[in-house]
Amino acid sequence: MKKKILDILLSITLAAGMAAGLAGCGSTGAASEGSTTSSGTVKTASDNDSGDSITVLVESGSPAEALAKSTASEFQKETGCKVNIDAVAYTGMYDKISTEIKSGQAAHDVACLDFVWLAAFADAIEPLKDADTSDFLPTLEDSGTVDGNLLGYPMWVNCKILIYRKDLIPEDKVPKTWEEYENVAKSVATSDMYGTTVFGSGSDAVCSFLDFACQAGAKGLVFDKNGKCNITDKPYSDALKFMVENANADYTPDDSLATAATESQELFTNGKVAMQLNWSHEYPAAVKALGADKVGCAPMISGSAGVGATTGPWYECVMKNSANKEMALKYVKFMYDHNADYMDQTLKIAARKSVYEDAAKIAGDEHTSAVLTTLESPYSQPRPMVTTWSQIEEVLTGVVESALSGADIDKTLEDAKTQIDEIGTGE
Repeated sequence: MKKKILDILLSITLAAGMAAGLAGCGSTGAASEGSTTSSGTVKTASDNDSGDSITVLVESGSPAEALAKSTASEFQKETGCKVNIDAVAYTGMYDKISTEIKSGQAAHDVACLDFVWLAAFADAIEPLKDADTSDFLPTLEDSGTVDGNLLGYPMWVNCKILIYRKDLIPEDKVPKTWEEYENVAKSVATSDMYGTTVFGSGSDAVCSFLDFACQAGAKGLVFDKNGKCNITDKPYSDALKFMVENANADYTPDDSLATAATESQELFTNGKVAMQLNWSHEYPAAVKALGADKVGCAPMISGSAGVGATTGPWYECVMKNSANKEMALKYVKFMYDHNADYMDQTLKIAARKSVYEDAAKIAGDEHTSAVLTTLESPYSQPRPMVTTWSQIEEVLTGVVESALSGADIDKTLEDAKTQIDEIGTGE
């Protein structure tokens, strides 16, 4: 189970640079060189000089790319507008949009964006006027709104839920609280199987830390409603203590610093761990690997305040400098109307309450009900909408690493607050 120090450093470095965009937080595609249109040709700004076409930026290999391709002909049939699809690796999307904005020219009419980028790009995105948000899953209106402006239609949202071996943990023993979670993990652990895992690596570690802070009562993650850094508050120290307690227990692997969503899922599907708090899309994948008779899911566990989780949504946004803005606005609404089609894609996650309510009735898609219940909690909330998030996330990654390595929790949080105060929110 031990991993080499090099592996740990590499996983931390890569995850910190992904700006919370790993598979758990929404990113799904493999890295690729450059960008291509759906026809496989390199896309440049000059290719979009016609009013009867729009160009859409998507993450390569993601559900966004797959659905954009499968619906392009239908949109063209309905509107007469051709859809050019520019697929780019996650690691290059932020830089591509940033360069485009600085140039003052819109190479893309529509961009599919990780919500952690919305604050940075807010001035370049066309606000949606009079959008019907009544069917948005909980938290999605707030996490898509900057300075009172809704910046896009949600594509999907992800959060962590409890995924467990239901052939080993009876329904009446499925844990609902921190205490029950630890007790069950201890009771099911054997010499061949761990009870659970702890995420100590990269963006997944940060999201887990914030999940537990939500459950312990944090309102306004990292920053309070007045914009003041609040990570020295009790919910954050309680969250770290819970993580450390579990990481040091015999019922978890001893390489938490090298464990994130992918490693935990691998242990689970290989029969080496009995339950995990992992991103909801890992549930259908686990069912596929182990069978519906062995895998169950439930809402996120609760701490002293209640159930809570931080979220990883993506939005489809219209760029303000689009030369074909009217058609771009029609397109994002068209894709929102097709939101249910995301349930046919690899991750099986979407953004509409009606979609999740329908999906919950389908065997193998029960994670949607667990997500809906989790998001309905008042303690479920997005990460902070600040332009400096990538820098702050690096600080929080260090917080988790230090705590799991034995550092004093209160001092670690005090030092982190000093660093975050220096970084600020970018406003």
